[in-house]
Amino acid sequence: MTNSRFFVGLLVLAVTPACDCGTAVRRTFPKLEILDDQGADRSTLDFGQVQLNSTATARIRMRNAGTAVLNLSAATFANQKFGLGETLPVTIEQNGEHMFAFTFKPTEPDLREMGTVTLTTDDPSRPMVQLTLFGTGIAAVATVMPRTLDFGEVYVNEDKSLDLTVTNAGSNALEITNAALTPASPPGLTANLTPLKTTLNAGASATTSFRFAPTATGDLSATLDVTLGGGLDPLRVNVRGKAIEAVPKICFKFDDSPLEGCADRANTMLQFPFGSLCDNRLFPADGGVRCTGGDGGVLASSRSGRLSVRNEGNTPVSYAFTMNLLAGGRCDAGVGIDFEFSNAPSADAGRFNVPTFKLPNAVTDPRGQLGWEAPPVTVTYRPTSRCRDDGADQVQIFWTRQNEPIGAATRQPQAAVLILTGQSLLPRGVTSDLNITLSGQVTSVNQSYNGLSNIGDAPLTIRAAQLWQAMFLADGGTGAEPFEECLPGAGGACRFFWWATPPTLPTTLAGTPQPNMPVSRPLGQIAFGQQDGGVAAQVGTPYRIFAVFETDDPYGSPCPYPTSGSCVISTLRAIAQ
Repeated sequence: MTNSRFFVGLLVLAVTPACDCGTAVRRTFPKLEILDDQGADRSTLDFGQVQLNSTATARIRMRNAGTAVLNLSAATFANQKFGLGETLPVTIEQNGEHMFAFTFKPTEPDLREMGTVTLTTDDPSRPMVQLTLFGTGIAAVATVMPRTLDFGEVYVNEDKSLDLTVTNAGSNALEITNAALTPASPPGLTANLTPLKTTLNAGASATTSFRFAPTATGDLSATLDVTLGGGLDPLRVNVRGKAIEAVPKICFKFDDSPLEGCADRANTMLQFPFGSLCDNRLFPADGGVRCTGGDGGVLASSRSGRLSVRNEGNTPVSYAFTMNLLAGGRCDAGVGIDFEFSNAPSADAGRFNVPTFKLPNAVTDPRGQLGWEAPPVTVTYRPTSRCRDDGADQVQIFWTRQNEPIGAATRQPQAAVLILTGQSLLPRGVTSDLNITLSGQVTSVNQSYNGLSNIGDAPLTIRAAQLWQAMFLADGGTGAEPFEECLPGAGGACRFFWWATPPTLPTTLAGTPQPNMPVSRPLGQIAFGQQDGGVAAQVGTPYRIFAVFETDDPYGSPCPYPTSGSCVISTLRAIAQ
């Protein structure tokens, strides 16, 4: 039974007719098309002109015209300057499109490059597709002159301009997309950067001007960055310079004072009074003779100070000194000077120049923020009169800039003037005459006698005071008398004049600040008339003698009598009525 059933089954299978599918089964495949802009087939890609060492990207249109998804799985290049701009694999859907990217990076200028790329696809009719690639490397070479804009040293409130030129030394157009300074506004620097922001054809140039006009000292440091198109590296130009200025100050300070006065750009003239000092002809410093003031204090016979030139700028300055010692109507015509300078060629040099030199000789910074300073000149005023009217002195010190660069603007100060003045303290004795009258029965009279006043500004010492008669003077109407001194007592040489109270000598009259305010005081008493029962003065007869005062006034008249020193003479007159 079992075997029979098995046989029947086999028989059924054997006689069953075969399956015929016919057109009921359809096969699907991708189909790659590479098209141009008009939809026609293409097999080439031309990058055109590409800047050297710059990577250009170009795309080609690919379409899947099949009935299945298209896969591009590999790309092989015969020239390595061409490359793939895609990440594989790339999938294109049925009836889809894709802009496939390729790259080109040339390394040689003006060379037409060619290469092929083989694409691997799953299109059964085009499993390997080859395209031909073209491209030309070109060079847009940017050069800049100068590579560093160096203004050097520019004086404050002056200016200097420099040109900068960017040139396209290559074979391709050069685009300059931007030009900017860092910092954006450097102190004192201005420039119009617009002419640089342009496109330059091969061999063309763009130029602009930079101007450095500093208003304060300091260093200029900036950079100019020029941004280029086409993937070129930017250009960088260093800009530098230095703003300089000499700021000289001509200063003077007395050794006995902490105060200092300076001439500078704001104040170009100063006056320094040394004051009134003891005249060294009359009061020598080592002679033991003292010049005393109105308060009894001892006054100096000299005074000194220091004259210096200081530079508070950051660059040297050349200068010259001229000392103009004014005669001013002096009796010695200005030959002798009472101002002494430590750098003068001699003690009595008159007018002289200090040699011109740079400040400093070597550019260093010995004083830090105080600037440079030349060795100071010591100025000493030691008044020594030559005549009565030589009591005042003046010297003008002219400081002038020297050897400034040609074309420089006016730099202040161009000159500065320091005026030094001083005065000698001298005594000056003047006399007053004395008139005596006897009236009625009076036979003699005593009268206070000042005789001498001091109108000078230094004390006057009276060493001697004498009464004299001379041969050419009448004495009592008795005839000519010999030249002799009048002594007190009966029978003296001068019968009718004598010292009733002799002066106490020596005596000193203080100086006066004003000549119209003389200093005087009674020196003694003069007696006139009958001495000790002697001859009485005759009524109506004039009598005259001289009072002779010997003083320390160096410019008094020589004594006409046998005494020493200088004399001041007054006349004493008397008459009986």
